[in-house]
Amino acid sequence: MDFKNFMIDFRYLAVLFIIITIGFIAGCSTTKQPQSSEVSPKTTTDSTAETGSISELQQLLNNNRSSLSDVYLSQKHDMPKQFTQKASESSVNKNPFNGFRVQILSSRDVEVADSLAASFRAWADTTINGYNPRTYVSFNQPYFKVRIGDFQVRDKANTFSKLIKEHYPKSWVVHDRINPSDVPADTARITTEQE
Repeated sequence: MDFKNFMIDFRYLAVLFIIITIGFIAGCSTTKQPQSSEVSPKTTTDSTAETGSISELQQLLNNNRSSLSDVYLSQKHDMPKQFTQKASESSVNKNPFNGFRVQILSSRDVEVADSLAASFRAWADTTINGYNPRTYVSFNQPYFKVRIGDFQVRDKANTFSKLIKEHYPKSWVVHDRINPSDVPADTARITTEQE
C-alpha cells in the first residue's frame, strides 16, 4: 500500500469518525425534565391575568376592526377621468426634433464613412425625385455612422429605406434627432429614376 492511498483511506476514516461522534452527541443530549403535576398558586394567577388581558385586547381589536372596515367601504376608489381619457393629437406635446433617419453604414474607418456619404449624395442627386435627403456622418465611439434624411414618421422612413435598399442593401431605420426644416412635406412623392 502506498502512502497516497493510505492518506485517502485515513481521510475517509476521519470523516466517518466525526459523523459518528456528532450523531452520538446528538442522541445523548438530555431533554427538559417534565414538570411536576402540581401547579403553584403564582402560575394560576399569572395565567388568569394573561387570559383577562387577551380578552380585553380581543375586544379592543373587534371594536376597531369593524370601524376600520366601515371607513374602507365608505371610501371612493375611482380613477380620475383625466387618466381614463384618450389623448388627442393636439394634447400630445410632440418634440419636433425627435424622428427617424435611414442608416446605411456603421464602420470604424472614417474614410470609408466619408466616401460612402459622398457617393450616396452623388447617387441621390441623379436618382431620387421628390426629395433631396441630407447625408449625416456621426461618430459614436467606436463607430462612424452614415445616416440619411429627416423623417418625423417611421412609415415614411421605412418607405424611403425600401426605396434605396436596391442600391444600399444594408440600410435600416433608426431613431435619431432630426432637423425639422429638412423633413419632406406630407404630400411629397419620393421616387427613383427606375420607377
